[in-house]
Amino acid sequence: MREETRAVLRTVPKLAGIVDTLPADADLWSAGMDSMTSVQVMVRLEDHFAVEFPDEALTRETFASIDAIAAALSAVLGARGTAAR
Repeated sequence: MREETRAVLRTVPKLAGIVDTLPADADLWSAGMDSMTSVQVMVRLEDHFAVEFPDEALTRETFASIDAIAAALSAVLGARGTAAR
């Protein structure tokens, strides 16, 4: 999940040049993430994974690092799998 998340982040212009140099636990906000960029990240992730982040996941912490994003995606994908049963 981490590398697939990183691949999606490469498509966001503000992160494209730096995402491959960042450790997975690096603070994306310190690396240049801002609110507009976080929205772009969210939309691209939702499109790529065919999911929708729940409102309670739309926080700065959810988009704090590649690891945090991957964990949030895993939770959303897991919830989707549970709901489908």
